[in-house]
Amino acid sequence: MDKKARQFRMEQLKNKSKKENQFTALFEECIDVLGDEVRIYSLDESVRIVAHMVIAFPFTEWGRVDWKLVKSKTLIKKLDELSDVMQLDLNKGYYVVWDELNLPVIETKLARLIERQDDVTAVGFNVWFINFEIKTIIEVHHEGEINVGKLK
Repeated sequence: MDKKARQFRMEQLKNKSKKENQFTALFEECIDVLGDEVRIYSLDESVRIVAHMVIAFPFTEWGRVDWKLVKSKTLIKKLDELSDVMQLDLNKGYYVVWDELNLPVIETKLARLIERQDDVTAVGFNVWFINFEIKTIIEVHHEGEINVGKLK
């Protein structure tokens, strides 16, 4: 995605996130089951995190990670495979971004996301788990695909 397209996408994200925030029942249930180890970001902070995600990782025009541009990637069947296949530290914190932009971004440990994956993925159509520190993104697509990628 070129610079103009990214700027346009960031403006779209900002405009959509300014709408009144309505927490869905599924979101509230997700927060409840994740417990005390979850951080909920404000909508302003969420917009910044999503903008950082869109800049840090390559995205297609239709809102998926452009996996052709991610050199270190793998397709997995279950989130339970993350520690084995990609050797990810389950105690690291990950941001959770849903495709519903009126929902705030949350952050919790990857282990909690795996334990409560049904509740987390039920909140939105598509969901991304991101750790900027280790340059890793996990995309859980609504059709069942789970892609994991790490930037160099």
